Amino acid sequence: MAKFLVVERQKVRNNIKKVRQRAGAAVVYGVLKGNAYGFGLLEMADMLRDEGISRFAVTEPRDLIVLRNSGFVDEEILVMRSTSIPEEIEKLIEYNAVATIGSYDAAVALNGIAEKNATSADAHIEIDTGMGRYGFLPEEADKAVNVFKYFSSLNITGMYTHFNKAFSSGKATKAQFDSFMGVVAAVRQAGFDPGTLHAANSSALMKYPYTVLDAVRVGSALTGRVAAKGSFGLARAGYAESNIVEIRWLQKNQTVGYGGDYKCRKSTRIAVVPLGYADGFCTEKQRDMFHLQNSLMACMSAIKAWMTGKRLSVSVGGRPAYVLGHVGMQHTVIDVTNIECAVGDPVRFEVNPIVAGAMLPKKYV
Repeated sequence: MAKFLVVERQKVRNNIKKVRQRAGAAVVYGVLKGNAYGFGLLEMADMLRDEGISRFAVTEPRDLIVLRNSGFVDEEILVMRSTSIPEEIEKLIEYNAVATIGSYDAAVALNGIAEKNATSADAHIEIDTGMGRYGFLPEEADKAVNVFKYFSSLNITGMYTHFNKAFSSGKATKAQFDSFMGVVAAVRQAGFDPGTLHAANSSALMKYPYTVLDAVRVGSALTGRVAAKGSFGLARAGYAESNIVEIRWLQKNQTVGYGGDYKCRKSTRIAVVPLGYADGFCTEKQRDMFHLQNSLMACMSAIKAWMTGKRLSVSVGGRPAYVLGHVGMQHTVIDVTNIECAVGDPVRFEVNPIVAGAMLPKKYV
């Protein structure tokens, strides 16, 4: 039996339109990292281009190369991972990327290799206002200014920062925004044009209009799966589909799944579907359990689900079918006692598309 990650093109197009409406006159960078959040790098790039978006952002140089070799030759592609590795920088220059400069070492390396190749390299400077990965710190504004001042083989065309709590904290987001704009002001005061400014990610675009500068970077909003609470008019896209491969009756007290934690309370008609957590079902991003607040929230969520009787389910013929026992790596058992169905019937799963997109072939509808 086949199983797929199904991507609804019309929902993605709807989300692109909503993003453009909120962005207004700002340029939209379509973020395609992580295989376009599992939806497919090239397919999503095609849809973005069809909707008039011609600037992309990726994390890995290999994605840049795939896009260029697949016909995306005129689009601007920002590589968001700062690097001082010579082999990677050579590829950034060869494939006409806009590089990210997140440290003085990265600026030195990029400038040197561009100079060696008798060319200039386009780049954006990243400011680290809280993410803690790449970028000059706000108190290092002088170092950012020096990149403009001293590196003749660099063409600085923009500056940006990345919000780490736009989905949950307006106060933290405003503080990050102000820190970023402080560095921008220092660059301007030194007599340099900072170029295209961008700070808003998907959550910030949806919640905080003031963060929309010259451009926005949007990834999760394209899939309708923004971390911030609220739908914002977006359509949740992407689901997995597989088929029933076995139907049988289990008697009262028979167990289901690893651990034997689930016992049938009565005679139960069950269906077996060959799709599990390895395919992105019943998975989620790792909680930050080292943080007390996150630990408490996770516990409260589990208690609420238990008290309200909320149960994990899938869809069979448009009807919910409850999952029995633990979800297996590649199997899920569901209760179909009161559902008319047969072997071969399709079953729909809500999945994490980042995982599912890496494991399952994709079907675009």
